[in-house]
Amino acid sequence: MTSPISPACKPADLHVGTVSSGLATAQEGWRVPITNTGSRPCSLPGYPSTITAIGPDGNRVTLSNEPMMQPAPPITIPRAGKVTLQVVSIALCNPTGTVEPSRHYSSVEVDIPTGTLDLANLNLTLCANKIFSGFQPISAPAPVPGTVASLTAHLDIPRTVNSGSSLKYQVVLENTSATTVDLKPCPVYQEAITVFAGTKGRSRPRTLELNCTSVKAIKPAHKITYQMVISVPPLQPGPAKFAWSIAPGGPFAGTALTIVR
Repeated sequence: MTSPISPACKPADLHVGTVSSGLATAQEGWRVPITNTGSRPCSLPGYPSTITAIGPDGNRVTLSNEPMMQPAPPITIPRAGKVTLQVVSIALCNPTGTVEPSRHYSSVEVDIPTGTLDLANLNLTLCANKIFSGFQPISAPAPVPGTVASLTAHLDIPRTVNSGSSLKYQVVLENTSATTVDLKPCPVYQEAITVFAGTKGRSRPRTLELNCTSVKAIKPAHKITYQMVISVPPLQPGPAKFAWSIAPGGPFAGTALTIVR
């Protein structure tokens, strides 16, 4: 029997990770990791039927998009589970077989049943506006004890913040394993405030390095608290989301925010 499909994922419950890309024979591809940060499982279609981007002329256009594989059934993401959006295009831009990508697309947005998912970090270089895409599950192995990936992250953060102000918060990194986690090299983290206008969300993540001057390792069953601050854009009051993670593959923590005047 086919398992029932979970409710459709909402943009506010999806965290977009760091984009990776690669070039294969006659093809160029991009992988966008997406994490379900909501409180329950949710589903996405097998592939996004509509993908738009800002084209070379500065106007938003709809890319010609087809599924990477057929059939493309809906995919369920468990709570804290991950999928990857794969995008592939033809890399040979002329009959001689020379790789000459000529069209650049940015500010990519993906339509899902409940709204629009903003892929601000995805920049496409295409021969034409023809792509193939699809959502695929990520089978993540258990984190190795003693690595940064084995840490857990917790936020101590206000739920309401003034537009245009500085948001002060704390991140608590905890080592629940029996092995000391060495912070060398010093981990890099990403923080972002995503604001919503209707169902559309926009974020401007920034990447920084942890302060590893005084704390160089986290012993088993120990916690380390970091004082953090991030500038809140001068935006209209409304719902928002805050996300914090160590990249790549490290712990993630997120919460809902409300922006007020």
